[in-house]
Amino acid sequence: MKSAQTGMHEADIGRLSATAVALSLGVSNLRKRPLRTALTAATITLLTFTVLSFTSITTSLKYYKLERDNSATYEGTLVRDRNWKGLQPSVLDYLNSTFQDNATLIPRAWYMSQVKGEKGFFAFSSPHVEKESYVNSILGLSPDEPKATKLDTYLLGGRWFEPGEEKVAILPDDVARVVGISPEDAGSTYITMFGMELQVVGIIDSKRFNQLKDLDDEKLTPVDLVQEKGKIAQRIGEDPRLQAESPPEAFIHLESNNVLILPYETVMYLDGNLQSVAITDFRDEDGQPDLNFDGEIESFLSRVAMTMFVGKEGVVNVYSSIGSTSIGGAGNFLIPLLVAAMIVLNTMMGAVYERFREISVYSSVGLAPSHIASLFLAESSVFATVGAVLGYLVGQSLTLVLSNFDILTGLSLNYSSLSAIWSAVVVMATVFLSTAYPAKKAADMAVPDVGREWNFPEPEGDNWSFDFPFTIGSVEVLGMYTYLARVFESYEEGSLGAFVTEDVQLSCLQDERGNPLYQITMMTWLAPYDLGISQKVSLSAALAEDEHALYTVWLEIHRESGDVASWQRINRRFLSVLRKRFLVWRTLSQELKDQYAETGRELSKKREEAEVV
Repeated sequence: MKSAQTGMHEADIGRLSATAVALSLGVSNLRKRPLRTALTAATITLLTFTVLSFTSITTSLKYYKLERDNSATYEGTLVRDRNWKGLQPSVLDYLNSTFQDNATLIPRAWYMSQVKGEKGFFAFSSPHVEKESYVNSILGLSPDEPKATKLDTYLLGGRWFEPGEEKVAILPDDVARVVGISPEDAGSTYITMFGMELQVVGIIDSKRFNQLKDLDDEKLTPVDLVQEKGKIAQRIGEDPRLQAESPPEAFIHLESNNVLILPYETVMYLDGNLQSVAITDFRDEDGQPDLNFDGEIESFLSRVAMTMFVGKEGVVNVYSSIGSTSIGGAGNFLIPLLVAAMIVLNTMMGAVYERFREISVYSSVGLAPSHIASLFLAESSVFATVGAVLGYLVGQSLTLVLSNFDILTGLSLNYSSLSAIWSAVVVMATVFLSTAYPAKKAADMAVPDVGREWNFPEPEGDNWSFDFPFTIGSVEVLGMYTYLARVFESYEEGSLGAFVTEDVQLSCLQDERGNPLYQITMMTWLAPYDLGISQKVSLSAALAEDEHALYTVWLEIHRESGDVASWQRINRRFLSVLRKRFLVWRTLSQELKDQYAETGRELSKKREEAEVV
């Protein structure tokens, strides 16, 4: 066999392979005891059904009310995102379906430049001047805006928007002055923007408009996204529940001399974004002013998660609602959960003590305590998976039966996806926790006289000899030693591994009883090589005294160079590599094992012929 082939065998044993073998052994052990397996699986299935039946995942909305210091500029409410991310058009549809019969809804929109990192500009021109002028953003307002903010009283000339108008504009007086438009020109002149002629129907007082504050105590103009981009990004990444409990943070808005006012519908046609909705003029069923509209808002927030600024009698309160989930009936299944846990614990503990001889065999063939513990965890994973799946299926089937025959009408069964996930997690966690202690006991039984790791005796001077914790069948011993010899020979080719070997010899001798004795001798240098640690190694396999088919392994190490402390410490890694090679042999196919055995017989035959000559 070539060294490349041995490298392939080394890759064959990994975590996935070990897991697959553990699952296979675990399932085979379950098949040996069908009655016990069926009863345990039935217990876990009933536990799953119980958890599904007596628990429910409910979604609810919780709202917070915070009073603000600013005074209300109008009676009503303002709906917007706390971080000015904008609102979906469906929000306006939902507000309309709720409030349009007893209130007036006033949407606002922004159309911002798409330039990132710096302020963008929108160009417009007027027939009064030859050059173009620019604004940073466009504000979309509706004809009903004066009902909330009284903006029509801020006009220096002209009028406010009328319903149905689209190609019209209202200019702040300082913006109009730049393009040669005076308040007296309102209604008789126009500007050109986006390839459209927009009639200038009004000129608004820029100074007063700049001082206007909404219910959130912020300007009506768009937010300065260049200055506030860091704050917006930070606030978006925060926990929504913490934001709902804290007052909204103020943002910097553009000055009015950088804003153009167009109708809301026109801005939305230009691909603008809905940013806020003011709701005012609340009316009762008789058409009279509704003085208790805040009750309607609280009822609305119990159904949706939003942020609303409510102004009433000169006082502003912020209502923030956020969705939350809760688990109902969790205390009802505590006793069934404990009963099932005790049943699984008792079953697995019985399996551990019942299979004491099997555990000893696993230990003798080289399985580590953690591997033996994983066998029992693999069995519990089968129980947990089968119990969770069958419990859900039984629950679904039983629901149909109960509903068809009108049985147990007071029992509410919840089989939503979230409930199913919760139930599966609870059941699987119960099974695994109940198996943790039996798995630990099995691992302790694998090495009862030492710790959970393989520990070797201390060396005597420069010599270190001990029994290696492996046994080999007499049928496999020659093939295995041939395989190990080829592995050690592969370490002669480089210095990148844990050690380097030289003069690897495989010998077939006889012990004092005349039984075959196999021995590998070699010279090794241990990494890191700058420590200069070298040693002679002899790995012998002799037939056990009280057995006729098992060979025990004896390891002898003689230190040639290097300090004693480093020699003992670094040899742990060498012994770990050697142990893994023994484990790799267990994973090889029978065909490969036969090939190694045949190679060993050929080598022995050639050596005997050479000795005769």
